Order: sequence, then structure tokens, then C-alpha cells
Amino acid sequence: MITPVIETTGEYASAATGLADSPIFPRLIRAADLLPDSTNLKEYTPLDLHTLRGRLVELSAHQPSAYLSLSCTLLLEAQIHSVPVVWISTTRDTFYPPDLAANGVDLSMLPVIWVPDARSAGRAADWLLHTGAFGLLMVDLHRDLRLPAPLQSRLAQLAHHHNSTVCFLAVKTESSPSLGSLISLYARINRVRIDSGRFRLGLQVVKDKRRAPVWKHVEHVHGPPGLR
Repeated sequence: MITPVIETTGEYASAATGLADSPIFPRLIRAADLLPDSTNLKEYTPLDLHTLRGRLVELSAHQPSAYLSLSCTLLLEAQIHSVPVVWISTTRDTFYPPDLAANGVDLSMLPVIWVPDARSAGRAADWLLHTGAFGLLMVDLHRDLRLPAPLQSRLAQLAHHHNSTVCFLAVKTESSPSLGSLISLYARINRVRIDSGRFRLGLQVVKDKRRAPVWKHVEHVHGPPGLR
């Protein structure tokens, strides 16, 4: 049985059973209905909610700070479009809240669920996807990559059914494969400091079932206060 701890800024919940029914995430509107439509897209980063909807995604890096930079972009886009998001983590060594806030993420609208291991994270994501209330689920596995294939299969089916995105974050070497064959998009991320407060963020997509061949993207970003 999963016994997660759920936190939001300034609020604490005692169990996961009330999360989707909370005032923060009313169930009158399905999360999929809030995702941006392709006809309304102007200019987005190479990975955006429209291209990732209905998919299992994996972002990996040698250090978690690299994939957290791209995660912030996805969170911000979701909140701009009023898409409910949730963060599931197997480690307390996850994002630094002031950094997200400095980049425009509304922390009061970001519930965080702490679980003991990857299997529990997958089960939590499974339960949350069943509600149809979340358009983006960030699942920080850190170094625990033991996510059973049957569980991944259920998550893939639910993500497709609800048009939601499940984004796994993993710390691994560049030569490591993806979590499994059900991952629709697998990308490796690296970040290099250019000078004080500026970084080069490299994105290498090594598997993309909806776009071929594999592709790369590089951009320069300003680091948040925690990295300056």
C-alpha cells in the first residue's frame, strides 16, 4: 500500500485520497481539455505539452540539476494554460522551490508527493491518472530505476486515454538505455556553465516514437538564484 506524504506550499494533506477532490483541482474539467491546441500554438521549446500529451516521457541526466531546468519549463507552460500538475518524488533531493518561483512557477499550485521508491511512484501516478484530473505528472525517480514493465504498461494506457503526460526524471549515465520499450520519448540532458549565472543546456533525444530521426537542441539559459 502506498502511504505518500503530500505537500503544497502552505498546505499539508494527510492522505492521497483527497488530492483530486481538493479545491485546488476541481474535477468539473478534465485536465486533457485544458491542454493547448495545436492551432493556438505560437512558439514553444522543442519539448512542449502539445507534443508530449498522451505519452510516457523520460528525461535523464548525470546530475539531477540538468533535467530540473527543463522540468521547470514544462511546469511553467502547464500553469500558463491552467493545466493541473503534480510532482511525485522518491527523494527529498529534488527541486529547489525558490528556483522554481524565480522562474515563474506558482508553488501554491504544485502539490508534491513523496514516496519511498520507484514502484510506489508508479502506483501513485497510476492512481492520479485514473482521476483524469492531471495533465502533467512529473515523476522524479532519481537513481531508483526499478519500474516494472506491467506498471509502465498501465501508465502508458492511462496517459493515452486521458491525453496526459507522464514525465519520468532519472539520474543515469549517458550510455544507459531508457526505462523500457513503453517510453515514447527518451532524452538525455546536459548542462555546462558558460560564465557566472549562464549555462548551455543540451538536449539529445535518442528515442522519439513520433518523430524521426533522433534530434538535438541547444539553448543558453540563465541560472536561477540557487545556481548563481
